[in-house]
Amino acid sequence: SEFAGASWELPEAIQVNPYDVEAIGESYYRALSMDEEERRTRLAPLRNRVATYDVHHWASTFLHQLESVTLPAQETRAPAGAAAARRELSARLRESEDLLALLDYDGTLVPYTATPELARPDPTLLELLGALAARPRTEIHVVSGRARETLEHWLGDLPIALHAEHGFWSRGVNGADWTPAADVTGAWREAALGILRDITARTPGSLIEVKSVALAWHYRMADREAGERRANELRLHLSQLLSNQPVEILAGHKVVEIRPYGIHKGRILPPLPPEQLASTTVLAMGDDRTDEDLFAALPPNGISIKVGPGPTLARFRIDGVPAARAVLQSLIEAEVPR
Repeated sequence: SEFAGASWELPEAIQVNPYDVEAIGESYYRALSMDEEERRTRLAPLRNRVATYDVHHWASTFLHQLESVTLPAQETRAPAGAAAARRELSARLRESEDLLALLDYDGTLVPYTATPELARPDPTLLELLGALAARPRTEIHVVSGRARETLEHWLGDLPIALHAEHGFWSRGVNGADWTPAADVTGAWREAALGILRDITARTPGSLIEVKSVALAWHYRMADREAGERRANELRLHLSQLLSNQPVEILAGHKVVEIRPYGIHKGRILPPLPPEQLASTTVLAMGDDRTDEDLFAALPPNGISIKVGPGPTLARFRIDGVPAARAVLQSLIEAEVPR
């Protein structure tokens, strides 16, 4: 029955509406007349999933996740609001000679769009980033999960540092060549790509983004309920397929991404000697799970700002893209210490 709670975990099965007698009859006929190859193709993942994700696996996973979230929740305080963030920034900028700003792109500098290609920077944003980069003793870094070709095309003319694929590729302020954080390998990619193609074919409104070292499955245009179910199904499939591979599966805003272990936004933070750190305001802004790695990597006196709702390590929270741009505009207007 398509109304059974487990139905979304068993998409290969023939699902029926138990109140539609004629459709049930057609489904029985389809099942009984199905050729052997299709039966095996459908049954193999069903059998593996049921055997792997049994009640013991569910219980151990539940207890592990409960333990992992309970202790941090007791220690983490709720982030302060936009007014507090502006006051903190203003006070720090009056005392600091240097400003280092680490900025996420999608959901922070630009709003999310139906497809990734539509989130091009508007003239206002380009002007804002250019003015920030021209601010004395200021260094701007934009870090994104997007491919380096996209960031180069959209932001490459600005005198800012760019970091693509969550920090795997980096390009300095001077527009030098892109350098990888590790060797570009991916023996797992073809198998994972096969699963992504299959689930994309079964999920209208979804699409695959192929990057140099990572793969992403977007479902922003898919039906909300169907998209979430397919995303859960995809994570189950990938967890089983890639259990012995050096990759991690990350759930973002309407996206599931597979990327190599150890590659995250926290890696882009440039090392600062203690004397320089004391005179530098370090600001990080981001909106989703991938930005939490950046927040965690900041020095103790760093200013981290979460854009939008959701759990976070950030010290401050603001409403959305307009509020994020307003904060950045305030940096331009702030007085630079002499």
